[in-house]
Amino acid sequence: MLRSVCGITQEQLLANYSDELPTTAAYCLEHLLSHRASREPLAYILGEKEFYGRNFQVDRRVLIPRPETELLIDLCTQFAEHHHLQQPNICDIGTGSGVIAITLAHEIPNSRITATDISEDALELARSNAKNHDVNVNFANKDATEPQINLHFDIIVSNPPYIKRSALETLQPEVRDWEPRQALDGGPNGMDVLQPLIETLPNLLRKNGPTAAFIEIDPPIAQSCLETVRAAVPDAEIQIHLDFAGLERVLVVLRV
Repeated sequence: MLRSVCGITQEQLLANYSDELPTTAAYCLEHLLSHRASREPLAYILGEKEFYGRNFQVDRRVLIPRPETELLIDLCTQFAEHHHLQQPNICDIGTGSGVIAITLAHEIPNSRITATDISEDALELARSNAKNHDVNVNFANKDATEPQINLHFDIIVSNPPYIKRSALETLQPEVRDWEPRQALDGGPNGMDVLQPLIETLPNLLRKNGPTAAFIEIDPPIAQSCLETVRAAVPDAEIQIHLDFAGLERVLVVLRV
């Protein structure tokens, strides 16, 4: 918050830490601190969040990007490189602020990316982020689990709502009271969005491999996700990747 009100870098802050704070900056800092005291997330207060080394606009219309979600980017880029996909068609389902789609546009420069969300408010912010980062992403206000998209993709990536409804009230106030419930609530068993998403994969993925889906999940429902994939895509190779904390975080569905 100090860096924000002073308009300086972390290095400048450390080098000038003993300087007196200008009056205007002090008033601004007090205002920001009052917001933080109410447990408003810092990312919403500052209006931005870093993801994969880039800054993105965020506000209460969208979920705040998490470090563990960066694993989706690593897995997508590794898959594209390993299989020499020159211009992969990629679909980011439930794009929110657009950080996944926009980051993939940077990391896989020749990719053709479609990003969907059922929230037009979220898409408005995502389009702004794409413009700020000067990338071309096709945003669509659609539920990709319904038969509305007639494209077949090489890569599906998604960070859908997956928290069990009964667990929502146990979340820290910054998440429970501020972030959009629609982006968190996975229904009674956490599978309300994940199940139809997984069951739609055979219709979304290109018929001839190599194709893949990378879906962020909640560790407590990993087994349910595996069972759903085995039934929906019986010819696929299925993996679960662990996050930095060693938790089951990304469901991987491969058809090669």
